[in-house]
Amino acid sequence: MPMFVVSPDVVDRSWTDWVNVPERYGLNKEINLEGVHETVQNLRQFKANSQKAFGHVAYMPEYAQVLQETHTKVLFNVRDPRDIVVSEYMNALRKFDAGDKMPMWNYYDKEDGKYLFEKEDPITELIIFATARWPRWLGWLEHDFVKKVKYEDLRLNTKETVIEICDWLEGFGCPDIDTIVRNALPKRDNPTFRRGVPGEWKDTFKLHHMKLADELLSGIIETLGYE
Repeated sequence: MPMFVVSPDVVDRSWTDWVNVPERYGLNKEINLEGVHETVQNLRQFKANSQKAFGHVAYMPEYAQVLQETHTKVLFNVRDPRDIVVSEYMNALRKFDAGDKMPMWNYYDKEDGKYLFEKEDPITELIIFATARWPRWLGWLEHDFVKKVKYEDLRLNTKETVIEICDWLEGFGCPDIDTIVRNALPKRDNPTFRRGVPGEWKDTFKLHHMKLADELLSGIIETLGYE
């Protein structure tokens, strides 16, 4: 987002990525059809009024259709799901230390009467969440107007990845390469940035986490191009 100076933010109102989360968390189990319509209109509006937009937008066929109609190219930024789990876990701990007792994903489990981060093993729960949510995003990979961009490539091979992206965009919306590379440097005041280290899960996961991720996430990991 900061690399290409992207704004504004598109908010996905469908709730589609939560419908498969275990029922014990009491989350919504149905897609919000009114929210889908609202998001479609927002996607069309942003195309009409802005060259670029950013958003955490899960896959819906309706979203793909409007982007095809408006001839929009999509950069689908992905990251190893195991590292995302670690990032979510560590960011929650950081917020707890800062006095925030309700960090993201700290939902209430009605079966054991505990919030997610009150449990003895939150990482296991976050792996289960990832297993439920990722399939609701993978549909983007089926379209030729979408380019998958790995977070790890942006961090480790920034200039080469930026050149590849700008070639695919045919230069549209791209400032000069050196500016994009400078914009890619982590901003320490970014509230969501912590370390951004690829492969951190290998140092954080215990053996049972690795086995669970292999059991539940292996297909998703392979689809995204990880090992």
